[in-house]
Amino acid sequence: MTRSTPAAQKSALKDALLTPTFLMCAPDFFDPLKEADVPPNDFIADPVDPALARAQWNAFKDKIEELGGKVILVAPQSNLAGQIYTADPAAFHSDITFTPDGQGIERVHFKSLRSKFTNLGRQGELTGHFHAAAEYTQSLRSAAGFGKTTIGVTHENASFNTEGSGDNVYDTYRGIWWSGYVPNPNDPKNGRSDIRAHAQLANLTDRPVLSLEVSKPYFHIDTSHTPLPRGHILSYEAGVTPEAYAQMKKSTLEAYNLPEDQYLIKVSKEDAELLACNLTPVNDTDLIVNSKISQKLQDDLEKAGYKTHRIDYSEALKGGGLFHCTANRINIIGPKGGTASNPDFYNRIEAALA
Repeated sequence: MTRSTPAAQKSALKDALLTPTFLMCAPDFFDPLKEADVPPNDFIADPVDPALARAQWNAFKDKIEELGGKVILVAPQSNLAGQIYTADPAAFHSDITFTPDGQGIERVHFKSLRSKFTNLGRQGELTGHFHAAAEYTQSLRSAAGFGKTTIGVTHENASFNTEGSGDNVYDTYRGIWWSGYVPNPNDPKNGRSDIRAHAQLANLTDRPVLSLEVSKPYFHIDTSHTPLPRGHILSYEAGVTPEAYAQMKKSTLEAYNLPEDQYLIKVSKEDAELLACNLTPVNDTDLIVNSKISQKLQDDLEKAGYKTHRIDYSEALKGGGLFHCTANRINIIGPKGGTASNPDFYNRIEAALA
């Protein structure tokens, strides 16, 4: 048996930390009309075409990998019809601690907040999700075997209703969570998360939370808003309350001296209903988006410096989710204060593991 060299292990750790890695679940049993104990949301429409759903899901997965990302597969279970929406079972974040001289990585602390679903029938999704997550943590531990980096793993069960990265979107530019909630999260059609879960997320990850009250039918924050890697914001104003929208602009644009006309990309009602905000950034430039979004929105994204990759994902949309909902980024890292205050953070990781 050939032992891995320290150089190879460093390379493997760099890959585990910096290669965009997503949890996905094939739609083998996907049927939003048959989810156990799950009241339908307002996006649920016609019955799903299983063959088309699989073909579209494959196209999405292939595009992630073509753009340099990796996919870890969650095993589908026949009794979990909504398992395709892998964003919802957990929110992930990892802290990186550099050595005192800044030349190495002393510790990687991988953390997750395991969801407490408002839809009780979905709670069973956590088991398969965390079997898949263990594959990632094992890759961290194996790669750290050269002895200079310790790996910590902390999983916490949410004490209050919250639904993974569907309602907790991490903003790497600002180093904050965008977290949705409703005052009464007992009706899944109105909203799914309890604001009391936000304190637990902030304490676990040591990152601030921007709490935003969502508005029906946009039951998760990722259905109407997304922060983009370079500081831009994709926003459908009516997806949150007027008070939340005003607070969002104050906290994410004014606080960073970012001009609204350059950094706030407004989404029309027609594009919002296509879940245009529910896109997947694979890296700082490439965005996977709904093939049916308007030309204006595509132009606005490309004017802001992003490259769009359009994919038809009509079958996933029938259940009220799109790209961000069906690919949960597991290796989310970033400095306190975000890359806005520490733009060389990822380069420092590269150098430490060179």
